[in-house]
Amino acid sequence: MKTIMNKINNNAPKKQQAGLSLIELLIAMLIGLFLLTGIATSYLSSKKNSNTRDELTTLEDNGRLALEVLSGVLEHTGYTPINAGILNPPFITNDTQVVSAACGAGNSVEGIGNFATRITKDGALDGTTGDAITVMYNADNRVFTDCSGGQLPVACQASPAGAAAGTPSVATRIYNAFYLDSGELRCAGSRDSSVQVIADGVENMQFMYGLDTTDDGRVDKYVNASNVGAFWNSVVSVQVAILVSSNKNVKAQNEQITYTLLDQSVTAPDDRKQRAVFTTTVRIRNTL
Repeated sequence: MKTIMNKINNNAPKKQQAGLSLIELLIAMLIGLFLLTGIATSYLSSKKNSNTRDELTTLEDNGRLALEVLSGVLEHTGYTPINAGILNPPFITNDTQVVSAACGAGNSVEGIGNFATRITKDGALDGTTGDAITVMYNADNRVFTDCSGGQLPVACQASPAGAAAGTPSVATRIYNAFYLDSGELRCAGSRDSSVQVIADGVENMQFMYGLDTTDDGRVDKYVNASNVGAFWNSVVSVQVAILVSSNKNVKAQNEQITYTLLDQSVTAPDDRKQRAVFTTTVRIRNTL
């Protein structure tokens, strides 16, 4: 019996190990390539969308921050405690209005130097620059900082009920200048020698001034700085418009768009950046 079984086993055909054929290998590689391409495309698309969202978020943040800082300073324009001295006018339209004064031992109030390009005026409308605005207010123990965060010395501050004894009204003044430079919104304050960058990506900035010509506390007309003339004390509100761009390219192709900023049309560069216009109106309650 054993002999018969051994013969049967020895005569049985042996099974050989079979590999992939060339066609099967090519098909497997092709399927893998399709899967890899799909994964790569999905990753690149997700990364692009994420970068676009980040750029748009940054653009929105820069626009909101710029308007928030501008509004916070401009609404104090002309502010003065009782008997601290009337600011006439509170908008700086000539650098000779900026003064320096001393108050108390070792304390001084410095005016901003080189105001030639930082006074309130209509700027060049070339898509890269814009208007500038400079305002002042008197300081007390509630309002005593400039747009750069510099603080007026306590000895120079007026009390809410009137100026401190021996303190001239010019010593309580704080100046703030807002202007554009190299695509940045910057401010120069009279209490801090450094210039503060408020927001980047700001390509243009425009202001319109609401005049109350009938002394009823309401705006009768809006004009630009060149047309205010001798009526700066009649300004009861300021309209602000800024054009903000993304830091990087986000569009699929170049576009050249013209934007309306209050009374001006501004044509942006022909590129792939995203842009948006932000506007606000600030009530000026402290003018004459």
